[in-house]
Amino acid sequence: MNIGIDIRGLATKSRTGIGNYIFNSIKEIAKLDKKNNYYLLSSGSKEINKLIKEELNDILKSDNIHHIHLKISNKILNLTLLLKAGPDLTKLFPVTLDLLWLPNINFYKFNNKVPILLTIHDLSFLHSKDFYSLKRKIWHKLVNVRKLVSKADKIIAVSNNTRRDIMKFFLTDGNKIKVIYPGVEVIKMDKEKAQNILSGYDLKKEYFIYIGTLEPRKNIASIIKGFDKYHKEYPYTELLIIGAKGWMYRDIIKKIKQRKYIRNLGYVTGLEKAALYYLSQGLIWPSFYEGFGFPLLEATYYN
Repeated sequence: MNIGIDIRGLATKSRTGIGNYIFNSIKEIAKLDKKNNYYLLSSGSKEINKLIKEELNDILKSDNIHHIHLKISNKILNLTLLLKAGPDLTKLFPVTLDLLWLPNINFYKFNNKVPILLTIHDLSFLHSKDFYSLKRKIWHKLVNVRKLVSKADKIIAVSNNTRRDIMKFFLTDGNKIKVIYPGVEVIKMDKEKAQNILSGYDLKKEYFIYIGTLEPRKNIASIIKGFDKYHKEYPYTELLIIGAKGWMYRDIIKKIKQRKYIRNLGYVTGLEKAALYYLSQGLIWPSFYEGFGFPLLEATYYN
């Protein structure tokens, strides 16, 4: 079989939840399947192409894994797909596809001849609209998730919670949806290794961590409020906020800067994240809504 995979979700320097899902899924596919041919489709600048090739370097050594990069920005590609001004994605592959996997919600022009497998991670943009900017609301509306769900031949939901939401908002036939839990990337760690990795961070012996995008949906304001009280009784413990900037991140960073015992580390590498988990007192993570929740599973591994 010739299987296409839309990897436009990897077009970012700071790989987070969905990017990790795409990358690790492809990595495991490369290990397990040497029979079928896989064609990975990305788009963007030369820098994005270089970034993706470097990240997929070991994976692309497999004879049955191929990478196709379109020298067009994601925004322009999305516009052409939205306006139906160009060919659908299946026509951009060098072979006739037997299946196209869309590992996340994105713009797509349909070709009824090629079966579509769609992964939906969460429907928070419908479930918790207040946590999204006007720009993101417009983006989700233009993507037309209802049509994506309708046209997909099969849907992967990353949790039973996401499956219930798909049924709730789109009344889709439940037989079309399969719950497949995503795996997590874990790195073997010990105390000495972790301390060496984090030697430049000047960490206190006891600290808690939050890992995730800095945005209101993650309920970081409540973490800070709760830690204010905790710190009065345990003044030698600090809180580390780890993650990329999201919507309305400035309010969160402002609160952090007002407290010496809370630090914002920003985005960290996978190796650093593993070491931070390993040496921490624990993860604090009271999100208002999640489709799956990778950090909870990661923290359990490093406990």
